[in-house]
Amino acid sequence: MIRQRAIPDTTLEDGLDRQNLTLLRKRFLSINTDRLERMRSALNSHQQLCLDALPLLFHTNHPMMPGFVSRSTPARLCNFKPDKDILQLGRRVARSFTLGYDPSLEEDIYGIYVMGSVGTIAQSESSDLDIWLCHKPGLSKQAVDELEKKCTKISEWAMSLRLEMHFFTMDYEEFKRGTLSALNEESSGSAQRLLLLDEFYRSAIFLGGRIPLWWFVPARAEKDYENYSSTLLDKRFLSDNLVLDFGDIATIPDGEFIGAGIWQLYKAIESPYKSVLKLLLLEAYVSEHPNIDPLSLSFKREVFAGEVDINNLDSYLIIYRRIERYLQQKQQYKRLELARRCFYFKVNKPLSRPSRSNTKSWQRVLMEQLVKDWEWSEADIALLDKRKRWKTNTVAMERSQLVSELNHSYRFLLDFANNCGVAHAISSDELNILGRKLQAAFERRPGKIDWINPGISHDLSEPLIALHSEYEEALKTTLWTAVTFDEDSPNAGGEAIKASPSVVELMLWCYYNGLIDNSTRFDLTGCEEINEYELRRLLNLFQQWLPQTTSSLPHETFKQSAVPSDAMLLINVAKHPMSQLQDHGYQRLSSRSDALRYSGFDENLVVSVDIVIRNSWNEINTRRFEKDTALLDALHEYLQLCLPGTHHLPPALTVECVGETLSNTISQRVKDWFNEIVHCFYADKKAANRRYIFEMGNHYYCLQFSGMKLVTRAFTNPNALLAHLGEEQTKPSPIILDSNALHLHPLRPICSHTKAQSVSVFYHRFDIGMEIFVVDEKGSIHYTLLRGCKDHNPLKSLHRFLRATINREARSNPAFSGDFGIFPIHFYELSKNITNQYGCVSKRISTELPSPALFDVKAIAHPVNDNVVFDFYCDDQEFSAVSFGEQLELVVAQFILSRRADNNRYPIYITDIDLSLCAGKISENGELQINHYLTIKSDLEFKLNQAIGILLKA
Repeated sequence: MIRQRAIPDTTLEDGLDRQNLTLLRKRFLSINTDRLERMRSALNSHQQLCLDALPLLFHTNHPMMPGFVSRSTPARLCNFKPDKDILQLGRRVARSFTLGYDPSLEEDIYGIYVMGSVGTIAQSESSDLDIWLCHKPGLSKQAVDELEKKCTKISEWAMSLRLEMHFFTMDYEEFKRGTLSALNEESSGSAQRLLLLDEFYRSAIFLGGRIPLWWFVPARAEKDYENYSSTLLDKRFLSDNLVLDFGDIATIPDGEFIGAGIWQLYKAIESPYKSVLKLLLLEAYVSEHPNIDPLSLSFKREVFAGEVDINNLDSYLIIYRRIERYLQQKQQYKRLELARRCFYFKVNKPLSRPSRSNTKSWQRVLMEQLVKDWEWSEADIALLDKRKRWKTNTVAMERSQLVSELNHSYRFLLDFANNCGVAHAISSDELNILGRKLQAAFERRPGKIDWINPGISHDLSEPLIALHSEYEEALKTTLWTAVTFDEDSPNAGGEAIKASPSVVELMLWCYYNGLIDNSTRFDLTGCEEINEYELRRLLNLFQQWLPQTTSSLPHETFKQSAVPSDAMLLINVAKHPMSQLQDHGYQRLSSRSDALRYSGFDENLVVSVDIVIRNSWNEINTRRFEKDTALLDALHEYLQLCLPGTHHLPPALTVECVGETLSNTISQRVKDWFNEIVHCFYADKKAANRRYIFEMGNHYYCLQFSGMKLVTRAFTNPNALLAHLGEEQTKPSPIILDSNALHLHPLRPICSHTKAQSVSVFYHRFDIGMEIFVVDEKGSIHYTLLRGCKDHNPLKSLHRFLRATINREARSNPAFSGDFGIFPIHFYELSKNITNQYGCVSKRISTELPSPALFDVKAIAHPVNDNVVFDFYCDDQEFSAVSFGEQLELVVAQFILSRRADNNRYPIYITDIDLSLCAGKISENGELQINHYLTIKSDLEFKLNQAIGILLKA
C-alpha cells in the first residue's frame, strides 16, 4: 500500500493548519475502520451483532435490551446519531425495540473503545475484548454503580454468545490526573497508568463517542502537549465535544516500568509466552532511559508520515519489531529466537498445516512472510506447530529457556530500580511476594519436584514408561531412570527423561508433571527391586495425597514464608525388610510382632523411608533414607519442619508401607510411633523439654531437643540408658516411654508415677540388698544399688538427706518452695507380678535417723585450686580436707567407729551436703539439682564405707 501525503510533525511555532487536522481525523478514523473490520472478521454473526450493538446499548435504556438496569442509568453517547440501520440493528437484538429517548437529556457516555490484541495479527477466536467506557466526569456514585451493573449484564449477554468482554468504566479526567483506582487487575491497575495509556493509544479501536485528542498532537510536540492541545481547543481548531483528552505520554515515570515488570512476572508464572514479549518490550524501553520513545509515539509518527497500511501499524507487530531491533543491537540472538517463538505462538497460525479455507487469512499471509524473513525451515515450523503435543525433554528444554528469560527480567528490573534510585518507591512486600512466587514455580533444588510445564504443552502423558535401576558404585546407591518412547517411531530406542536415586522422587515427578495417567503402562524388565503391584500402589497413594488439579494460590499466601502443610512417609519402597533373614532361612522365633523389634532377632523392619513434604506455596520436596537409621533420619527431617515451642504442630502426616511384606504391621506401628512422639513434644508449651524413650532393633534410644536440634542417643543395654537419664537437665524434663518399650523394666512404673514439682523415690528390695531410683525435680534419675544386710533400711537416712537438701536449695531457689512451703517427696515400693512386669505402691518413710545411727554426718564442698574438696562434720567434730589430705576418709571412718557401741559393720550414710561454694564447678550451667547432691553423696559414702572395711580388717 502506497503511503499517503505526510502531515508535517510541527510545533505551535510552525502554526496550525485546519486542513491538516481534518486530514488527520480522516486518516486515524480510516485506520480505525480497517482495524474494526479485522476485529469483526474474527467474530461470528451473533458476536458481530453484539459488538455492533454496544453504542446503541449505552445510548439508550430500553427494558427489552441486554444490560437494562433502570431508565435512570447514565446513557446518551456523544456524537451518536442513530439512523435507520442502527434502529434495524436494535430490532435484531430485541424485536420490540424503539428509540424512545428524550433528546433534551445530557450525554453521559463520552466514549467507547476496545483495546488489546483484537484487530491485530494476534487476535484469535478466543481473544477477549477489553472495553473502556468513558463517562461524564462527576457522576454520582449511585449513577456509576448502575452503569457498572449495566456493563456486567452486557458482559453476561456477550458470554452467552461465547464472546468475552471486560468493561472498565472511567472518569477520563480522573484518569488523566492519575488518581483513578477503579481499573482492576485485568488492566494491570492504575499504578502503571502511562504504560497503559501507551498501549491504549497504539491499539485502541474507537467504537463511538469522542475521539482521542492525542491523535492531533504531533509526536514532536508531545513534551508541549498541554499547551498544544489547549491551543487546539481554545482557538476552536477542534470542538471540545468531538475529543477526549486522556493526556500525554511524553515522560513515563521509572516506577511504572518496575510495577509493570512485576505484574508481568506474576502473569508469566502460568502464561510465560505472552508475558515474555511484554517483559522484553519493557526492557527495550528501559534500555533507552532516560530518552524513551514509546511505541505509541512511533505509531503516531508513522501515521503523520502517511503510513496507512495496517499491517505496518499492527500494534502487536510493532511490539515485535521494537524487541527485534533491541536484541539485534545487543547481539542476543538466542533470546531473539525465544521472542520469535513467543510471537509465533501468540499469533497461533500453524503454518505447517493447510489453511482452513481456500483463501488464506491476512494473519497467515503476514506470518508466512515473517518466518521467511527469520529463515525458519519447514522442520522448525512443524516442531513448533506440535507444541501442544510436545513431550518431556522438549518441554524441559523450552522451560529452561523461559525460566532463564524470566530470571533475567527479574534481575534487570532490580538493577534498573537500584540504578535509577526508584527502589524506595517499590513495595518491599511486592518484591518479596514476587521472589517467592518465582521461587515456588521455578527454583530447582535437590529433592524438589520441579514443575516443567508452565503452559508449554497441553499433554505430557506417556503410553509407556520403562524403569531401569542400576547400582552406582561412586554414589553407593541405586540410580533409577525413567525412559519414554516416541509414538511416531515405535522401533526407535527409548529416551531417558529423568534419573534419581529415589524411585519415589522419580515416580512423583512423572505423576506431578502429568506423564502418568490411568492408561500409562510400565515396563519393569530393567529392575528387580519393585513390582507392578507396588508401583501401582505408589501411584494410587500419589493420587489420594496430591490431586493433579490444583488451583492457583491466592496472592496473600506468599506474604508469609512457606510453612509445611502435609507430609507423607513411604516405607520400604523397592526394599524388602525380611529378605536378609529369609536368605539365611530364619523365621520369626518369638511372639514379638513389634515392627521395630520384630521376632527374636529384634529385627527393625523399616529399611527405607521416603518422606514427601508439601508446603503452603505448593512446593513438593522429597528425601530418601536407607539403612538401619532410615526411620530415625526421617523423624529428624519431619520434626525439624516445626520445632516444639513454636505454637504450631508438625504437618499432617500420612504413613504407608508400600512393600508387600507385613505392610499393615509396619505402617500402623510407624504411624503410632510418630503420633506418640508428636504428642510427647508438642502437647503443650512445656512438652518441648521432655525425653522420649523407645526401643528399635537391638538398641535403646532417647530423644530430646537441645535448643533447636533434636538429639538422639543410642544405648546397647538398659543400664547405659539409665546412666544417661541421670545426666543433669537445664529444665524439668519428664521421661515419656514408647508404648512398646521396656515392659519388663522398673522404668515403666517409675515414669508413669513420677509427679511434676516433686522428688520421687522408687525402691526394690531383694534378698541381699535394695536398688533405689530417685527422680529429682528436673527428671534426672539417680540409681543406687545397695548390697548387704537385708534388715538394714537406708530409706530413712535418704529421706532425711533429701529433706535437708531441699531446705537448703529452697533458700535461693523458689522452685523448691512447694505448696504451703513444703516440697513433696514421694516414696514407692517396686515389685514384680507373675508376668515379671513391675508395679509400685506408695509408701510413707520417716525422716528419723536409723536406730544404730547416733549423729549426723555432713559434708561441705569448697574449691582448692581447680579441684573440689570436702570437709566432714561428725558429732560437732570438724575434719578438714586440707589438714588430713589423702587420709581424710580413714580419719573420719576411725572417728565414726569410735562412737559405735560395737564393731558391727553397717553402712555410713551422709545426712547433709553443702555444695553452694562449688556450684559452678559441679554443674555445667551453674545450677544445682538434687541429682548432683545424690551423685556426690554416693561417691563420698563409697569412700567412707571402703575406709570402714579397711579399718575393720586391720
